[in-house]
Order: sequence, then structure tokens, then C-alpha cells
Amino acid sequence: MKFINYVKYRDLDGIAKTRPAHFAYADQLRAQGKLAIGGPLSDDQGRRIGLLFIYEAFSRDEALAFAREDPFTLANALSSYEISGWSVRGINIDLLIKANRSADHSGGEGTKDRLFVSYAKYASDKSRLAAVRPAHWDYDQTLKKAGKLALAGPFADDTGGIFVYSASGREEAMSYLKQDPFALEGVLADCELLEWLIEGINLALLTAG
Repeated sequence: MKFINYVKYRDLDGIAKTRPAHFAYADQLRAQGKLAIGGPLSDDQGRRIGLLFIYEAFSRDEALAFAREDPFTLANALSSYEISGWSVRGINIDLLIKANRSADHSGGEGTKDRLFVSYAKYASDKSRLAAVRPAHWDYDQTLKKAGKLALAGPFADDTGGIFVYSASGREEAMSYLKQDPFALEGVLADCELLEWLIEGINLALLTAG
């Protein structure tokens, strides 16, 4: 089963000092078939403020263990991390490969395609969620056909989901978010849009059922 780890940084000096150990840990998880994809999150000022990992784990407890054993966590450099079960609903492998920055651990900003992740939480009205979902799925398919949706899927408990857009910048990505029926019809209770700088993919793991 797949689990998302949505992380926010607290101590940027601690993050910088621990980054080599964190990279080594991520590479280890990927080699063990436990990390499908991951990388840092940047705000609209280009500041790295967190990260998003997608684990493959037998249980939430195992996913929590992966998060707790990360050198960033051990260094007390995080303000928070949130583990959520997650299912893949849509994936564009070509977009993810083009955006992969795994060859660059230096933190330099290259010319790779840009991805923006919408980390969304749904409102408590489940009847509205159910009513709007077909239109949302149709919208996702429209974006996917246009080469603008790289990855999408709901949390296992149906309280939210992630939607990863391919865009030239934040303004374009925000336009895709605002046109989603979930946004238009008040399904979203909370949503954060951040640039996702992918640093490594295990494609076989990501696409596995």
C-alpha cells in the first residue's frame, strides 16, 4: 500500500547539514522498494519549505517508521510530517521522468519541466463530494490528455488527495486548481499549492497496484 509523507521544515540550517544523510537514506529506501517517488517542496518565493515522499509500506506503522528514521526527523529539523494512505488514480510517466532531478543533489535550479502539487483536504459534506466527483474525474481526464496532470489520487480515508500539475509556473498551475469542479463547487476545505522538485523515482513501484 502507498502512503504519502507530507513534510514541513522547521530548522533550515539543520536541513542543510543533514541533507547528504537524507539523500543516502532516500536512496536506501528506493533500492529496498520502499520509496516510489519524492523530493522537496518550494513556495512561491522559491524557498524549500518541506518535502513530499510516497512510500510503499505494509501498514501505516511501517510508513511512520520510515518517516521517523529519516535523518531530517532525527535531527529535529521538521515542524511536522503527515502520513496518509493513498491510491494512484492517474499517472503520466513521461511528465514525471522529465521532471526528475535525481542527477542533481546540489540544489541547483535546472531547466527541467516544473511540477506543482496541490495537497487538498475535503470538506465534511460527503454527499457534495460524491455528487461532484464524476465532474472532477472528467476534468482530471481533460488535464491528463492535455499533458498537464502528472499524478493524482485520493487519500485512503477519502478526506483529501493530491493533484500534481505540469505547468510553466505557479500562476498556470493555480489556474488548473481553480477550474477543478472540486474547487468550484466547494468540495475543498483546505488546499496548498507548492512546487515539487522530484529527486528520484522508482517507476515500477509507483505504477504497481
